[in-house]
Amino acid sequence: MSRINTEGIRQRPLPASHKPEATEDAEVNLTSPKDYLSENDHPAGPVKHGPPMQYFRIAVFAVFFFIAALGIHSAQLLGAPLYFYNKDYFYAWQAVCKQYFALVLITGTYLFAPTVIRISGDASVAGQLRQFPDGRLECDFPERMVLIANHQIYTDWTYLWWVSYTAACHGHIYIILKESLKYIPMIGPGMMFYNFIFMSRKWAKDQPRLKHRLQKLSTRHTGPMTGRKDKSGLDPAWLLLFPEGTNLSPNTRNSSKRWSEKSGIPDMKHQLLPRSTGLHFCLEELKDGVDWLYDCTIAYEGVPRSD
Repeated sequence: MSRINTEGIRQRPLPASHKPEATEDAEVNLTSPKDYLSENDHPAGPVKHGPPMQYFRIAVFAVFFFIAALGIHSAQLLGAPLYFYNKDYFYAWQAVCKQYFALVLITGTYLFAPTVIRISGDASVAGQLRQFPDGRLECDFPERMVLIANHQIYTDWTYLWWVSYTAACHGHIYIILKESLKYIPMIGPGMMFYNFIFMSRKWAKDQPRLKHRLQKLSTRHTGPMTGRKDKSGLDPAWLLLFPEGTNLSPNTRNSSKRWSEKSGIPDMKHQLLPRSTGLHFCLEELKDGVDWLYDCTIAYEGVPRSD
C-alpha cells in the first residue's frame, strides 16, 4: 500500500470554546420519537408488518420509485440539448435533477423503510452537527470535499447522499462506482448524466478516465452553480468513494485476509483493508481545489461481527 501524502489536507477550525475531550453526538430519528426503543432492543423496533404487507409495500415502492425515476430521467433528457448551447447551464440543470433524485431516495426511505440514524463525531467535527427539536439534522460541512467511507451494504451510498442533503450539497455529490452499474436501464444513464465516475477495477483503464473527471471537478468557471457572474470559481463538489473497493461479504473478507497475510499488514475485524491507489490519486489531483477530507465509518445494528 502506498503512503498517502496528507499535506495540505486541513482540519476545520475549532470553536474558541471547544474542549478537546468533547465529542459531537446526534441521534437522528427519521421516524417519530415514539418509535425509538430502549438500548436493549433494535433501534428500528419490532417487525411492524407481516409478509403480505411487506410484499405489498415492496410493490408500492417499486411503482413509486419507477414513476419518480422516469420523471427525473425525462427531465435529464429534456435538458441534454443545453450541453451544446451552454455547458454551465447544462451542468446546473443536471445538478437540479440530482437534487430531486436525492429527495426521491430520502422520501422513499422515510415512507417505506424508516430508519433511526445515530451520528457521532470526534473533536474535528465539533460545532458542525446541529439537531433541531423536530429531529432534523443540519451539517455545517464544506461545499467541496472528499468523503471516504467503509462499504458494508449496497445502501451505504444512499445514507451518505442523505448526509450531503443535510449540508445542502445533495445536488453536487459525485460517487465513484463500479462500471457494471451504468448498464442498469434508466438508472445507469441517469447516473452518467450526474457525472458519477465508473471504475472497471483495472487501473490502466481507470486512471485516464478518473483523471479526466477529476480535472473537470477542478475547473474554474463562471456559471449558475458557482454563484459568480463576474469572476470564475469552483463548483461545489462532494467526491464520495469507498476505498475498500467493494462491499463486505464472506468472499471479500477472505480476500482481505489473504492480502493481509501477504503484505504483513494486520487485517481488520469489521472492515476490509482499503485500496490506497485510487484515494491517493484523487487527493493528489484535487489538492489545489479541495481542502477537506472527511472519513466516515458506517455500522448497522444487528449485523454479526465480521459481517
